[in-house]
Amino acid sequence: MYNLTTRLYQSWHQAVANDRIMSQFEATFDDESDGEKWKQGDRISYGIKRIKNELSYYAINETQSRVIPGEVEEKLINTGNIARFICQFNGYRALRPGGKRRKIGRQPDISGEASKCRFFCQNLSQSLSLLNRRPLVQVSLKHFVWNAYHNVAPLEKEGHFLWIPIQKTPSIDHIPHFPQRLSLKFLEDLVDLFQKLDQTILFFNSLHAGASVNHIHFQAVYHQQTLPLEIAPTISKPSGEILDFYPLFGLVFSKNVEINRLWNWIYYLQEQEIPFNLTLLGERIILVPRNPDHEIVSEFPGDSIAALGVCGKLVTVDRATYTHLNADKIESGFTKMILPIETL
Repeated sequence: MYNLTTRLYQSWHQAVANDRIMSQFEATFDDESDGEKWKQGDRISYGIKRIKNELSYYAINETQSRVIPGEVEEKLINTGNIARFICQFNGYRALRPGGKRRKIGRQPDISGEASKCRFFCQNLSQSLSLLNRRPLVQVSLKHFVWNAYHNVAPLEKEGHFLWIPIQKTPSIDHIPHFPQRLSLKFLEDLVDLFQKLDQTILFFNSLHAGASVNHIHFQAVYHQQTLPLEIAPTISKPSGEILDFYPLFGLVFSKNVEINRLWNWIYYLQEQEIPFNLTLLGERIILVPRNPDHEIVSEFPGDSIAALGVCGKLVTVDRATYTHLNADKIESGFTKMILPIETL
């Protein structure tokens, strides 16, 4: 492991041991089993605990004083000759802010005002505020100092992080609020961070492409399984390397890409208000333009497929979606979600 990787995951395991990867939510709806697990208004604690010497998803209904079992499951879906897609049902994530079931199509814009930030970056009174989370690690990159915080609704029990730029002189009452939009400086820091980490998937979701918070952040998860995106074949086009024999279109760059090549594409997409997912894993950086009119598709009702789903790990809060998802639905859903190169 690289030095930063070691520090990051040691800090995660220590935080789990100290019950710091547990957060409290108030249920805004009855659960799918008619309130047997929780009812609207119940207080739920959810996160990661060490049970029988293994990291495990864990939740307890504090209002009813009982553990909530069986809300995380995974299955594999074979879509062809590449690695199999992973589908995870994670019912707990529906309890997080912004996690409710949403309509099909384009979603409402998320306010960029600091006072309405879902990270509560300047509101210490909110229990889920970043200000109330102890950073797991801090690293100084080319342009900014970045804190890694735990995600309050983890997608990966071995580690799910939010990377947030902060002031070099720490403040106890606020974190600088920048919108969820890449600048050249943010991009350079993202690539710099990628080159300092291993065994980790790093990604950026733009608004209308999976981002549920309009505050600049990168995400990272522990990389323990080969995912289809990292081994999918590519083909050379005038625009560069693109994915071949994969359910969606994406531009593929090397880990050591000349930054302006990547920035030119991102600048263009942002100027045209085209959403996108940017994923950094293994030896690849993959840019996937998205169709904002199909932000949520019928194949994945209620869920926005973000960068991790694009990689081949699909996470849903809907039990029926999990049960019925198959290769045909992945292909048809992905076809709707993306913009082909001809459009660009």
